[in-house]
Amino acid sequence: MTMNKLTLGAAGLAVAAALGAGGYAWMQQDDPVHLEALCTPTQTDAAEAARAQNLALVDVVSKGRYITKGDDGVQTFQVRTLAVYKGTLPAEAEIGLPKASAAKLQPGSRYEVSVLGPEAGTWIARFTRPVPSGKTVDALATHWKAELAKKFVEPSCSDTTTAP
Repeated sequence: MTMNKLTLGAAGLAVAAALGAGGYAWMQQDDPVHLEALCTPTQTDAAEAARAQNLALVDVVSKGRYITKGDDGVQTFQVRTLAVYKGTLPAEAEIGLPKASAAKLQPGSRYEVSVLGPEAGTWIARFTRPVPSGKTVDALATHWKAELAKKFVEPSCSDTTTAP
């Protein structure tokens, strides 16, 4: 009986630590506690360039369909690719953003985007930033080339750890 209380106490502390660290936890009966830690968000353009699968400049043509996903959803946008700095992105693509972030994109505006994908034909955005109308494609290319040249390396990040 004391061992069960000790195990439950340790599991409770592990859950509290995970929640305090910005993650979340779940328990399954007779299994160890699984902690999900969220890796830190990108802090610099060099870090984003290192993490990006596809990095491009796009022009938002129109707001697309809404895809329900779990508690939230993904708002899609039809975009025209103006330049690609890393990876590939088709000349015409559908980009999806979480519902909360979708308000940031406006048709008729240009954005720097870092996208994963495609997932079922939709490229999922990790990063979007508006580009002022006066900024040239060449200036942006020079910036991202310099950021990619920094060869940023981030410490490894484990999304899952197991507590006893």
